[in-house]
Amino acid sequence: MKNTLNRSKENKVYLSVIVTLIILFAVFFTSKSWMYDDSVIAQTAYNEDIKGLDQTTLKLINWSYNPENQLMEIKLEKKHKGGDEIEPTFSLEAKAKESKETYATEKVYESDDVMVIHIEEVPHDYRVIGLFVNEHRDEKILQQQAYMEQELNGEYTDDVAKKNIKKSDLSKPKQVIIVGDYREIEEDRSLIVKSDEAYQQDNIELEMNRIQQEIITIMDDNIPLQKELIAKLQKEIYDLTGNLTYQTDNEKVETEKEIEQKEDAIQNAKKKIESDKERLKDLRDQYHNREKKRDRLMHDEPQNNWNKWDGPKPDMK
Repeated sequence: MKNTLNRSKENKVYLSVIVTLIILFAVFFTSKSWMYDDSVIAQTAYNEDIKGLDQTTLKLINWSYNPENQLMEIKLEKKHKGGDEIEPTFSLEAKAKESKETYATEKVYESDDVMVIHIEEVPHDYRVIGLFVNEHRDEKILQQQAYMEQELNGEYTDDVAKKNIKKSDLSKPKQVIIVGDYREIEEDRSLIVKSDEAYQQDNIELEMNRIQQEIITIMDDNIPLQKELIAKLQKEIYDLTGNLTYQTDNEKVETEKEIEQKEDAIQNAKKKIESDKERLKDLRDQYHNREKKRDRLMHDEPQNNWNKWDGPKPDMK
């Protein structure tokens, strides 16, 4: 009887130890899911120039993730900065930092100034994702560049030697890595694959927001600042002019120079206001043009789908 009781106690002890170990392992391996993560955030900054490519400056506009369909979407602004007449193309790869696992990556939309990239089947427990962007310049341009370097260095002087340039001798594609950290990536449960028209519409609205922000900055900050400066300078000129009566000839010379400098500054401020007003006019034209383009896209899309719609047609007026 005693042996039976002892065995029962031993079994309870073993069971308690096993349960404790299981809990400890569960806490250890899942702690990042529910505990505060104090590791350094590895996110590439939003809305800042990403340098490192030969011909292109990139800017990260948005990075979002839908946990329901495990889909990521990255919006990049691209600006052609180099001298190549033919703009480069891009190849993409996405990889997890910790596991080094690669994910299917697709460029779902591209315009002159925007790329939209999708990364598929990203698990819920992802932490840091690296998007590798490779810039591929036109091969003929690279060959011409290699010819010029040969001539500059005096390596080859005849056309036959030039033709011996191999593909492996050409400049390799430049690469930048854009990093996404789960703490800085927006969760968007409505994120899906859209049509080209929808991405184009998103791009237009993004441009409209940028134009609107510039208009607000000019109207609320730039022009009022110049007007405030003009008023201040005019007050200072008035005070200086009033002092001329009580000054010596030498003092008057210095005061008149100061007045002249302030008058020049007033003229420069007025020119800046006129320049800002011209810029405002141009920005408003840009905004209205994009607004028309967006509205046309919004009208065209339902019209194309009317054959699939059994209900009343929307009012397009």
